[in-house]
Order: sequence, then structure tokens, then C-alpha cells
Amino acid sequence: MTSTLKLLKIILFTALFFLVKLQVYGFETQEYFTGKIKYKSNFTDFKGNDINKKVDSWFDLEQSMYFNQYNFKIINDQNKYLKLFQGKHNAYFYFNSDNSAYKIDQSSKTTQIVNVIEVDDVDTILGYPCEAVKIETDFRAYIYFFNPQIKIDTTPYINYNMEAWNVYLKESEGALPLRVIVIDIKSKYVEDRRAVEVTNLPLMTSDFDFPKNIKLRHLKYGIDLIW
Repeated sequence: MTSTLKLLKIILFTALFFLVKLQVYGFETQEYFTGKIKYKSNFTDFKGNDINKKVDSWFDLEQSMYFNQYNFKIINDQNKYLKLFQGKHNAYFYFNSDNSAYKIDQSSKTTQIVNVIEVDDVDTILGYPCEAVKIETDFRAYIYFFNPQIKIDTTPYINYNMEAWNVYLKESEGALPLRVIVIDIKSKYVEDRRAVEVTNLPLMTSDFDFPKNIKLRHLKYGIDLIW
């Protein structure tokens, strides 16, 4: 019996030793979100008037974001692609309404000013308690509400400068937004984009292939015309 207890102690000590070692060297298992977040948007002017009908032809009031470890895509309620990012190829695509798309360098900066501001605000979305952070850029301010449980690996997005997405992911430690308030100073509108569905899905790399029915075009006059 004594030898059995000694053996059990040795096994337990060894297991604890390796567990501590894994945590010290940062090798503990991390579960990242793979799946879909569906959003619905509401647009108002700076006086609080509903302008959804006015902007309906320019903006998608419903859209879904799909994520796996290295990729993401955004699709609207008509199942049309809006954006696609293939992390392993460092390839970003912006889709037009005429079944064409631009391939864009995602390290391109769409703003010269980026300020991170702490926001003393909270919200509960789909049962998830959320904290907030504000990112200010040249003509827009983004207030992101997020829950740390729904997060992605930030590594593929280190150089993803467009719309200061990498800055937000760094501040949230990879947590995806469940609500985004966009204040556009230039176009004078406020968009309140809120998650209405969070679904875990086993998405593969092939789920983020470039659509075969889309024609790839080249930018002629620079990225500013898109943003």
C-alpha cells in the first residue's frame, strides 16, 4: 500500500509540474471562437432621427461575420459577400455590388489619427455582459462593446490597419464586438450595430475561399474612394 501511495504522489507531482510549466511558458490551451455573429444596424442622424430608409441603398442593415482561426468574411442578408480576409495569404478583399471585388493591402492605413479612449459604459447583449472601449480616427469614432469569452487569435491581424481594427483587437485582447456604435463626423450619421445571434460553427479554410462568381478588379485611384 505504501509503495502505491508513493507512486500516486509521484504521478500527481509530475502532472502538477508540467501544468505549471505550460502556464509559465504561455502554452496553456486557448479556446478561440469559430462561428458566426449576426448583426442588425440602426442608423440615425445627429438629431436622433431615423434614417434607415435613406441609407438602405448604401449600407447593409443586416450582416453576418464568420470567423475561424485565420480568416473572416462578412456576408449580408442577401448572401452577398461584403468583405473577406484570408489570414494565411494576408489577402483582403472588398466586394462591390456588381459582383466584382478589389484586393487591397490590409496594412494600408485608412486614418492618420488613432486614439484609444476608456469608456465607462457597459451593456448586456444576448446574455453576455460587455465592457466598452472607444477608438477615434480621422472622421469616425467607434465604440465597441465586447465580452472576453468570445475572442479570436489576434496574430493574423497585427498589421490589419484598416479602420484601426488591429488597434481595437489589441485593446480587447482579441474579443469580438457584440455591439458597435459608429459616429461618422464626415457623413453625419450614427450607426448602432448590435449582435442578434452568436453561433458556434466548425468552419474550415475552404469556407473562406474567394467566390468563383466574383470578378477581381484592380484599384485605379487609391483606397480613399472606398473609405
